[in-house]
Amino acid sequence: MKPWFEREAKVIKFPEPEKKVVQMPNVASYPDFITGVSDLKARMGKGEISQASHDKLYTDLIHRFMKKESFETPWFLREYSSLDQAKKEIIQKVQALDLTNKDTGKESADLLDKIYSILNKSNTIGRLQTIVNTQLGSEYKENDLVEIAKTIAGAPMQYKDKLAFVDNLQKDKCINHKLLITPGNHSLDDLVYGSSVNDAVFRHLINYGRGQLSKGPGEHALAIMSQKITVQGKGDINVQGVAVELKMATSTKPGGGGGRLGEIAPSTADMKSIMASIPQIAPAIDQALLKQKSLNVVAFTQIVNQLNLQPRVRQAIGKKVFGKIFGNVVGDLVKVFSQPNANPDEVRNQYIKANFDFYKGSEQGGSWDMLCAMSLARRSFAVMSDGTQLIDGTVNLMKNTPAVIPGRPTEMLFQITPR
Repeated sequence: MKPWFEREAKVIKFPEPEKKVVQMPNVASYPDFITGVSDLKARMGKGEISQASHDKLYTDLIHRFMKKESFETPWFLREYSSLDQAKKEIIQKVQALDLTNKDTGKESADLLDKIYSILNKSNTIGRLQTIVNTQLGSEYKENDLVEIAKTIAGAPMQYKDKLAFVDNLQKDKCINHKLLITPGNHSLDDLVYGSSVNDAVFRHLINYGRGQLSKGPGEHALAIMSQKITVQGKGDINVQGVAVELKMATSTKPGGGGGRLGEIAPSTADMKSIMASIPQIAPAIDQALLKQKSLNVVAFTQIVNQLNLQPRVRQAIGKKVFGKIFGNVVGDLVKVFSQPNANPDEVRNQYIKANFDFYKGSEQGGSWDMLCAMSLARRSFAVMSDGTQLIDGTVNLMKNTPAVIPGRPTEMLFQITPR
């Protein structure tokens, strides 16, 4: 006899799954890195896992096998209790790698290079250490020399590229130092002799020693990579006896600005006070500041032009305003500004020239002969020795108009960015 719930009710059959349930891969179950990579690629190819799931699992896989990796005890040796077993299995895996596979070829090539680099680590470090000790021993301490060699060896390059750099370093063909003391615009490609290997190491060393002994980015990198450059003596770097001030813009994002011509400038309050003390211009300046918080040198010149002041009055205004910022190097600037209906762009140019000359002659920048403004984003740098070269076409710079009443004090200083 049927039970009551079958006699009195219509039995509804549970729905059957439309697809077979696929179990997600367990990263912990893979015996080694290559097996895991191959399995994840295969599952994604079959549609068992999505691209997002693959990427997440691949990251977990890397963390599992790589997070404890070191040159001394790499993961593929620590995972085995027997080194003979490790050797046999590694050889089998290497022989099975397919470098032509579009999905796993790059990972396989990278792994081979990593293994080869580890096996030849002592040779690479040894050669590097010998050259570094020979070339930099008089400038850096013993501990620094060891750290420099290790840092260079850790550059993200293939083993063959590291060997190529070692040869370049030994031949002193990493940095074309002459460009750093030649006024004009130059490319980073020319600086590194057109070598992608030199370029990779230079970028890797950009921040080495930054902040130590008041040194900025790129200074130690240049000194390490050239026998003709040192961080000792006058200037940020010294290039064959020429003291060079280095302004390095390390951002690789397009549109990034460079360093400014100076470190200290009068405050906004100081400049407003100066303007307020000059009765001929105070009302017009106050009116302009109702619409904006700052006032650049071009706008300032245009406002004064509209007041139809006599040249001697304009001269007195120029000395008071510009002299507050740049001291006694404003002769040419005041002369141009004093002219009736002065050309605002020419006033701007003379302002920039005065800014450079003041910075070079003050204690702010220390004692240096030439200034080098370098931009990683633009892969270019400009070299100049006096303020006139900023405005006569010797160097080509991005346009920037400094303020005479700034939002921030540094806005009064020209931002020097090579084209």
